[in-house]
Amino acid sequence: MNFLKRCWQKRWLRRLTWTAVTLVALCALFCAWVNWSGERQWRATQAMLKTEGETLDFRATMNEPVPESENFCAIPLLKDLALVLGDHPDNGEPGEKRKHLAALKLSPNAKAGARPISPKWKSFARPKLTNAALGKRADLHVWADWLRTEVLLPVPADSGNAARDVLAALAKDDATVLELAAALSRPYAHWTPEWKSRELPPLLANIALPHLTVAQGLNQTLALRAIAAARTGEAAKAHEAVLIIARLNQACLNDPFMISALVSYSGAAMLHGVTWELCTTHTGTAEDFAKLETALAALDFHRAALLSWRSEMAAMVDTIQGMKTRRGETLGLFQMVSGDFMHRGSASDVILRALPAGFCDASSAVLAGLEFRHIIKPLKEPGWQQALASARDLENEMIAMKQNAWMHPSYILPPMIVPASRPFISRCAYSNALVNQAMIACALERHRIASGSYPDWLDAVRLAVGAPLPPDPMDGKPMRYRKTPDGKYALWSIGFDGKDDGGKRTLDEKKPEDTRFQGADYVGDWVWDFPAE
Repeated sequence: MNFLKRCWQKRWLRRLTWTAVTLVALCALFCAWVNWSGERQWRATQAMLKTEGETLDFRATMNEPVPESENFCAIPLLKDLALVLGDHPDNGEPGEKRKHLAALKLSPNAKAGARPISPKWKSFARPKLTNAALGKRADLHVWADWLRTEVLLPVPADSGNAARDVLAALAKDDATVLELAAALSRPYAHWTPEWKSRELPPLLANIALPHLTVAQGLNQTLALRAIAAARTGEAAKAHEAVLIIARLNQACLNDPFMISALVSYSGAAMLHGVTWELCTTHTGTAEDFAKLETALAALDFHRAALLSWRSEMAAMVDTIQGMKTRRGETLGLFQMVSGDFMHRGSASDVILRALPAGFCDASSAVLAGLEFRHIIKPLKEPGWQQALASARDLENEMIAMKQNAWMHPSYILPPMIVPASRPFISRCAYSNALVNQAMIACALERHRIASGSYPDWLDAVRLAVGAPLPPDPMDGKPMRYRKTPDGKYALWSIGFDGKDDGGKRTLDEKKPEDTRFQGADYVGDWVWDFPAE
């Protein structure tokens, strides 16, 4: 006891003790203030979203399930393709289906890679498919040679008809394609199990999506099949393949995830190119083009973008709130952002446990408010220009948040986890324009078949269901159209800059084939015209 008294008589020790007590009290007061202000801010944000008709319930953002008998993706070949059993995507029946369908993807063979690469190839890069945006057709001679030498498919010796050689190589997939084609009469396309009713992981950011890789591979193989069939005049085979591509992408657009919409973005480019092949080669009947027109109309990129952002907002808020309620049970958010999934019990976990709960509430409020104000609300309005402008404002606000995070702790997380908004929205807008052009081209083909020529004006044409042609999604006005002196036509959208350049492409000066039409800063029109003879 005398020892303690003697210690307490030392001035430096008393000062140190009172300093420590003061710091602890200040920390406690600060945490109490953070908790109070964060909870208040979070309640206000939740009330605002409720008033606006939005929800933070991840399941509530999902599409309603459809009857299996009417679902293209519920056929035995595709059913439960999006289901992962255990910890590995190859497990169980769904894994076997994915492996079977993945085998259809056109990839260089390992044995081919082991031998010296011919000077002609220099790499195993896949040849390019038809690119209607550039007005360039796929070179099927190059494709046949690539399939023969790099993929090691049984392609016949050069017969002089590259399209027939490619179809012969792809004949190994005929049974699978026929099985898919038999389900085209089903009106809906949702991957199963349906997201609204399936079991979800504790951390929504950890949802596995292995079916998307399969869909991408199928899109590429089917696109090549359709192009080759169009060149040989096999209309049924060509239209069958392109309709399957449309259905696969319809299913992806019904997924509540941004990555799913981006898979459909690449699918839209393939659909655009294949439809261009069908139209420029006049492959198909009026009924064929009417069916394709209807399939394209089901690809709603505007709706998919809104669905993706709503579910993204719900998932990220759920993740941040999970930091507050499950800090010792699940991977911390910092680990998720950094990709450090292997080290449990790291310093980030200690930091997360020490943070006041109000930090999570305030961060949730800031993130939800940003995504609603800058993305979801603008997407509720028709057209894309407002959403693109608001996405640019969001990017600027994120930069300001990073610079001021030291003053506002709730600014730390949103810039780390909010996805890049402008590239995503610009890709969806571009895909919307491509699909609308393809629909109009189908209607123009039906008009040509019925009357013997293309119309002088688009006013003379309607969709097969009797509805008006879809507009240019960049300004809501009719897609621009001009009949050319050779009896053909040019069709164009005004693009991101909102300026009608008379159907002029603005190509990259150094590499025209690499022109980024989908980039939000692209200046020029998006053109659909006929290839040079």
